[in-house]
Amino acid sequence: MHQRHPWRRGIDLPPIRARHVILSAGVLGSLSILFASRDRYRSLPGVSASLGQHVRTNSEAVVGVLARDVHADVSRGTTISSHFYPDARTHITQNRFPPSYGFMRMYMGPLVDGAQPWGRAARVLWTFVAHPVRSTHSFFARNWSQRVSVLTVMQQVENEMAFDFGHTVFQGGRWGLRSKVSAGARSPSYIPQANAAARHFAQASDGQAMNVLFESLGNLSVTAHILGGAVMAETPEQGVVDADHQVFGCPGLYVVDASAIPANVGVNPSLTVTALAERFAARFPSRTAHGGEGRCT
Repeated sequence: MHQRHPWRRGIDLPPIRARHVILSAGVLGSLSILFASRDRYRSLPGVSASLGQHVRTNSEAVVGVLARDVHADVSRGTTISSHFYPDARTHITQNRFPPSYGFMRMYMGPLVDGAQPWGRAARVLWTFVAHPVRSTHSFFARNWSQRVSVLTVMQQVENEMAFDFGHTVFQGGRWGLRSKVSAGARSPSYIPQANAAARHFAQASDGQAMNVLFESLGNLSVTAHILGGAVMAETPEQGVVDADHQVFGCPGLYVVDASAIPANVGVNPSLTVTALAERFAARFPSRTAHGGEGRCT
């Protein structure tokens, strides 16, 4: 493993060598490292061709409710304060956000229904024209982080996307992950249960319900819980890591984070990720005692 100082280019740091390497950089971080190692630097050519496939958004939509009272403060307490199931396959949690999430105000817009993307986008634009003050209220709201409640609406529904790796305009032409639609159902940008929950919440709390503009205007899937991309499977044709989280074709390299999860779990995945990590930690000593290290082929 080569080291580089993040901003001082003149420093020469020695490489780090280890018999076992555990990669836990989160889905985007782990996939970026694996893609770069396989496709750009060619240091891990044996990583499965399944890398970047079966990426999940937890079949999620994000909606918000901004209290109309500028002095309201709903920011105190646990991050996730309540949850419920509006139906058998949908799980909704209520979230508090700290001031550091204030940037979210710039992409929260009017709540608009519609499963047809172009029709929904047109209605969003019309709402901005017809009600400019109300539609842009979130952009300029005082005490935004204290007044906002965010609902994450997750479904245990089968859909997915995929990542590949190459030069991307979103990173100034540098190498990076690029999302694309994969085979099968597309990750959702509109979940009617999410809009219904936001409206009920807003009515009960005297608030303004909002959609994320990337979803409502851009027809893009937004998630707080990205999963998969280096999924656990029986063979390298089906996934990237085996049941012990070891990368197929790369003995001694393990991926232990949400990128190994092969399905939408339909709830906040933090406990699932923790359980997988604890299972890996419990099995790791016996695995390494019988070898399990070598060169990536």
